[in-house]
Amino acid sequence: MHQHATADLYLRLSLDRDGATAIDRQEADCRAWAERNGLTVRKVHIDRGRSGYKNVSRKGFDAAITAAAAGVVGVLIVWKLDRLSRKGIGEVGKALDDIGRVGGRLVSVMDGLDTKNESARAAIAMLAELACNESRNLGMRVGNAKRYLRRRGQWIGGQPPYGLLVDPETKKLVHDSETAVYARLIADEALSGKALVHIARLLNEHGCSPPVEASGTRPASCNSFAHRPSPVSCRRPSTRSSRTGHAST
Repeated sequence: MHQHATADLYLRLSLDRDGATAIDRQEADCRAWAERNGLTVRKVHIDRGRSGYKNVSRKGFDAAITAAAAGVVGVLIVWKLDRLSRKGIGEVGKALDDIGRVGGRLVSVMDGLDTKNESARAAIAMLAELACNESRNLGMRVGNAKRYLRRRGQWIGGQPPYGLLVDPETKKLVHDSETAVYARLIADEALSGKALVHIARLLNEHGCSPPVEASGTRPASCNSFAHRPSPVSCRRPSTRSSRTGHAST
């Protein structure tokens, strides 16, 4: 089969806010476009949980660009241009040059762009810069929000450290009346030099429920409790208990 009749797909998801089917939906739309245009999909390159803006390794991206730039396939299809990259025209422009040098094409399905059309490159350049600016501004807003919450002593989000929970009214960390005693036990035993296996057995003897789905507390779980960035032993949360409403003793 001639290379110009084959295509690779590149799919990326930095954070799945739409459910576990987001990558599948990207692939379905890209495959449908390939079929409508008489192309055979050779390979699907995927980067899950990888930012298109930060300087992180993206093996799927590297493999997709390498294949298209080497002329292994004639077309590289992405669901949307910002799935390919959010680093602006610098990275996207180089990809266009590398692919175009061997007579290849870049297609963005949802943007309706195909570099076989001369006008597509200008539109891609604009969209690449818009995606970059969007990520930069989002990072600025998130950073400012986190700094604001830290100044107020409020939890910035995510799973609280074991032994603590977030007060629904103040949004500050408070002791969890059900698990704080075990978190303290883990910290004390770990700081005294006890082996993680010993701590796990001790917790099982006390009937301590692990914070993750498991049949019992494992040494690996103890290791994660003891090395959280904000363990109970190292922070001073409010003495108010959101479960009881009374001061913790």
